[in-house]
Amino acid sequence: MKVIYGKCALEKEKIPCSTVTVGTFDGVHKGHVVLLNRLIKSSHENNSVSIVVTFDPHPQMVLGVKGKIEILNTTEEKLDHFKKLRLNMVVILEFNQQLASLEPGDFIKRILIDNLNMKHFVVGYDHSFGKGRAGNYELVKSLAEEYDYSYEVVGPVSNGGVPVKSSRIRRELKTGDYEKALDMLGYRYILTGDIIKGRGIGKKMGFPTININTPPGKLLPKEGVYAATVAIDNTVFPGMAYIGGRLTFGDETISVEVNLFNFTKDVLGKKAKLTLEQYTRAPMKFDSAEDLKLALAKDERQVKNILHI
Repeated sequence: MKVIYGKCALEKEKIPCSTVTVGTFDGVHKGHVVLLNRLIKSSHENNSVSIVVTFDPHPQMVLGVKGKIEILNTTEEKLDHFKKLRLNMVVILEFNQQLASLEPGDFIKRILIDNLNMKHFVVGYDHSFGKGRAGNYELVKSLAEEYDYSYEVVGPVSNGGVPVKSSRIRRELKTGDYEKALDMLGYRYILTGDIIKGRGIGKKMGFPTININTPPGKLLPKEGVYAATVAIDNTVFPGMAYIGGRLTFGDETISVEVNLFNFTKDVLGKKAKLTLEQYTRAPMKFDSAEDLKLALAKDERQVKNILHI
């Protein structure tokens, strides 16, 4: 899979014929996967290059029309999902005020036609793009003859009778049913970041942890204890993760910590990929450090059972 960053790099590409879709694809959830698989199938039928055009940062981070947004995927995480689907090419455009002010018809002409030589456009049923989000299926349809491309619309994927959407997944991850969120995502939720130095509280109680510094804007799911695995240097280690404040010690600062079982390596400064396998309990404030230690021992037994250790 080839990845093109920015319009300048894109203009240097020579693409003979392409099948294209455009979107933020935050979460690369089940609905997105259906659309992307359709894109790939159509590209095979048309003997063309399958291309996803996406944006960084998330448009809502720039426009802020609906308030602050927390993203489900970093760009790196999103690209990992795209690679698994075997797309031919991903174009990442910097989303800024200049791009936001581009009329949707101009976006189709300047980006999709002039740079990508698009011959087939795969559109999500509710997708909109361009200035004021005025670009939609009707516009795509109206310009097809002028710019000599065909098009198709991919409908929604439902969960519980309701369309799967990134916004719905965010709500479930943050305050709702973790398993319901995973069912819509189609995979276990992932947090990536650098391993940083912590306060050493867990170590003093016999449960040493690694602390993961997640990127700004990345959604942290609801606070509590999770059965988890962590990939470091391409090796996966089981453990129990905690997201939240150190309530027993009067510290409400949210952190991401993982106690890796039978782990003694020095991994400070390394990259970690945390997969949250299952939510086990909510945060609790204990009367003493000893009470917390007993609870952690119980958590460990439960998590090991979940992970079949």
